[in-house]
Amino acid sequence: MRTRRISAAALAVFLLAFNSTFILAPAISAAPLVEGSGNAVADVGSIKKSVIIEFAFAGSGSVVVTPVFAKDKRPSPWLKSNAPLTGSVFAEKHSSALIGAKINAPDQWSLEVVPLASAPKVTSGTTPKVIQLAKMTKSDSLRTFSYQGSGEVIVFPISAKGMSGFPVVDSSGSVKKKVILPRGTKFISIWAVGPWKFKK
Repeated sequence: MRTRRISAAALAVFLLAFNSTFILAPAISAAPLVEGSGNAVADVGSIKKSVIIEFAFAGSGSVVVTPVFAKDKRPSPWLKSNAPLTGSVFAEKHSSALIGAKINAPDQWSLEVVPLASAPKVTSGTTPKVIQLAKMTKSDSLRTFSYQGSGEVIVFPISAKGMSGFPVVDSSGSVKKKVILPRGTKFISIWAVGPWKFKK
């Protein structure tokens, strides 16, 4: 068997490239897109910060998605709804790493973990969504939220550091109300299936 000797210069270049890979690695360690069908546990890597979970469910029937943490044995579900459904939910930083998602679904599905900062700056939609607000001023905390539908509606603020606040809307059926956002609000999580608007 022949062996090849690696020069010191070549080894140095290799180690520099190897180390650079880790220096430039993304802060979120997760599969970019996880897909499956029916009931399953999706592996999302090891996540230790607040993120957004984007989802899509095909077919027709009940959908339940529950986070799987390294140590928490009884987490609360992220969503309970019916397929078909697309949208996003907020996954707040936990005391232990987020490592997966337990999925009960009737058909094809996909999950993707994305940074909180990637939330879109939109003011309306028809499905659950995490949205980003433009920079708020001291006199800019008042918003109007409206929803046309018959299902559950939950709206809560999220700070720039990824911490959630108390819901400003927690109801069911059609809603139109003025809400006051707490200081430091950067993102909003809207759980509503049906037309909604969140505007100044």
